[in-house]
Amino acid sequence: MNHNQFENKEHEPLIDIGYYAHIIKSRWISIFLFTVLCSAISILVALSLTPTYKATATLLIESSQKKAISIEEIVGIDTRAKEYYQTQFEILKSNQVAQRVIDKLDLKQYPEFNPSLKNTENGIVDFLKKSITSNSIFRTYFPEDNTPEISDSVKEEKVNRGVLNIFKSKLTISPIRNTQLVRISFESTSPSLSADVANEVARAFIENNLESKLLATKQATSWINTRLAELKNKLDVSERALLTFLEKQELIDDSGIIALTSSELANLTDRISEATERRIETQALYNALKGSTNTDATTLASISTISNHPQIRDIRSAESEAEKRVSELAKRYGPKHDKMIQANAQLKSIKLRADKVIKKLVNGIGKELDSAKQQEQLLKKELINKKDEFQSLSVVKREYDALKREVDTNAKLYDLFLTRQKETSATSDFSASNARFSDYALVPESPSKPNRKMIVVLTVFFSAGFAMALVIIIDAFNNKISTARDFENKLGLLPTGTIPLVKDKKYRNKAIDYEVFNDKKYNVFHESLDSIRTSLYLNMQTSKRKVIAISSSVPEEGKTTASINLAKSFSKLERVLLIDCDLRKPSISRRFDLPQSQMGLANIILMNAPVRDCIVSIPNTKLDVLTAGMIAPNAQELLSSKMFSNLIERLSDKYDRIIIDTPPVLPVKDAFIIGRLTKGIVLIVKSNSTTKSVFKHSMTLFAKHEITLDGVVLNQVVAPRKGTHTYSEYANYAYSHESNK
Repeated sequence: MNHNQFENKEHEPLIDIGYYAHIIKSRWISIFLFTVLCSAISILVALSLTPTYKATATLLIESSQKKAISIEEIVGIDTRAKEYYQTQFEILKSNQVAQRVIDKLDLKQYPEFNPSLKNTENGIVDFLKKSITSNSIFRTYFPEDNTPEISDSVKEEKVNRGVLNIFKSKLTISPIRNTQLVRISFESTSPSLSADVANEVARAFIENNLESKLLATKQATSWINTRLAELKNKLDVSERALLTFLEKQELIDDSGIIALTSSELANLTDRISEATERRIETQALYNALKGSTNTDATTLASISTISNHPQIRDIRSAESEAEKRVSELAKRYGPKHDKMIQANAQLKSIKLRADKVIKKLVNGIGKELDSAKQQEQLLKKELINKKDEFQSLSVVKREYDALKREVDTNAKLYDLFLTRQKETSATSDFSASNARFSDYALVPESPSKPNRKMIVVLTVFFSAGFAMALVIIIDAFNNKISTARDFENKLGLLPTGTIPLVKDKKYRNKAIDYEVFNDKKYNVFHESLDSIRTSLYLNMQTSKRKVIAISSSVPEEGKTTASINLAKSFSKLERVLLIDCDLRKPSISRRFDLPQSQMGLANIILMNAPVRDCIVSIPNTKLDVLTAGMIAPNAQELLSSKMFSNLIERLSDKYDRIIIDTPPVLPVKDAFIIGRLTKGIVLIVKSNSTTKSVFKHSMTLFAKHEITLDGVVLNQVVAPRKGTHTYSEYANYAYSHESNK
């Protein structure tokens, strides 16, 4: 496992439900005790609560009230408005209705509504206060209350307001949806009082409505009477004004004024039209005759405007006959024949007569034209005069109409208000209520609250849930790594293995030595190390690496114990050399009971001591030990030297496996020097000690120095309780425990 693999796993979003279930299961006793404690407290609280009874009355609010008098249309509430019912609900909640009930039932005398009536002088707090203030030593710390006294009226008002607030807090108005019904509920410690108050609220609402209607009717009646007198005066004034106007204009009424004027105007208009038409015809005829004075009668007869004139028709007929006779005689006689001469003379006479007629006709038509024009002008003047006369009559008519409308309007208003006044006087003692009871409130048989069973049940569930959540939150904020599963959940990767905690009086005050591996009572310990050995062996099989470096993040995490016992485990299969490279604080010689003067690694590098003289073989095993030797002042220089790398290379040829115990990685950098040589480091992490941040810091240094992490071993893991199902480290324990039986 390298640091890149660790970083990838760290960023994977893992939600292990089983892990949280394991946490809850491991702390079930604490959760259970907390739940029991909370439940016991809830039982005591529930038993101490005063029972409250709730009574409900149902009221039907009428949408269409019975109207005995029409005045309600003026002063009443519009029941068709959609806000009507909401208004009635708010009236039910109003202070006015509440105060009526309080006064009627004298609720101010009940301690439930008036806290000032409760006896609080015998309370524990008052007793302690009196005891303390009576002592002269403490009296100085409790100065006398110099607040000015409140007047009785202010106190009374304060009490009344408090009673009203408490009353309204216990009152609930809830309309039933899509109906005209409303529920009136009241809570009280007294069952009978709760029913009485609920019913009284409904009655107070009905009475309040009736009183408001009667008051409105009374006010409306007074207003109508006042208004009636005003309207009577206005009517009298308007009637007198109309009579005065008629007398002034010498009229009885307006009948005939418009009719007479209209007929005269129509007659004049018709006459003007006829005169104009006659004048136009005469003008046309005159113009035709005046322009044709030198033409004969035949030519004049062809003019359409004069062709129908009687004299023209006669002349034309006579001329036609004369011309016909001349034509006939011309066929038999010559021009000088007597008859021909006579006929021509007759024709000529007719033509002369025609000329005279035409002249007279022209003069007569001219005079007729002048007469027609004069008549037309006179008729137009008469029309203008009649229009002026009609205009003055229209002004009189408008004045008359205005005065007449004023009289009619005042008369109608006066009649309307007079009718209302008579109706109100006749039915003033009747008023219909706008609501009625659908159901009266009954005295409740059992309290509505507190629901003691529900309180206890909810407390059990919530306390258990809170305890579980608290356990999970505490675990989430706990950065320490305790188990393999905890390691996986917090760091996102599995450890190479785990080493159980060795609990023995023998090792309470001293470090674990190499003999623990030979003791059969620590079988779980042996199995765990053998499991780690197998994992490391399989990981290094492909690279054929022989050297394993072991370190930890900080001191006291058990790296030396792990190095010794891992070397013992490998020595069961192959020849192993254990080297103590912690030159600053060596401890392997002490663990194997070797003398302090035993030569070791520092002696070989600094003094060229023979290797065979520095290596100690452990009896009855394939394990050899190379201690740190003499104290070296420059540990990093020794480990970085060419002699050290050559020594490791020579020893690798001689041994199958080399285990190197290195210093911690955070205090000093010796381990990274060795890690570059060994191509990797196994990191030891102490359970319930090493934090997540410390481990991450170590991983950062591994990445910075480009050192491969061969594996992570979780050390000193507490063994699980018997009968619990746990993770890999506990599986080793369970399996090994069974094999010992």
